[in-house]
Amino acid sequence: MDTPKMRAYQNDACDITTTWLLFLFFGWSYGSMGRTGLQMLYYITCGGFGLWTLIRLFTLNDAIKEYNRGVAARVGMDNQEMAALGLM
Repeated sequence: MDTPKMRAYQNDACDITTTWLLFLFFGWSYGSMGRTGLQMLYYITCGGFGLWTLIRLFTLNDAIKEYNRGVAARVGMDNQEMAALGLM
């Protein structure tokens, strides 16, 4: 399934393993999803004094899936293609 849409999706999609590793070692998760302003706020507040970090531990998988769903929609994938990628 090597189509132009799939290549565009793969270029912009957020890899779950890489994002988790960046988050666990550096606290970097929002920046991976194009939200650098929020990432800087996260750093300035030291992860919301720890509370924001705890919440992010439980919501990161859903955030990655939601971001990737948006990328898939932006490149023009239909619901069937998104389901094949596990985004639905």
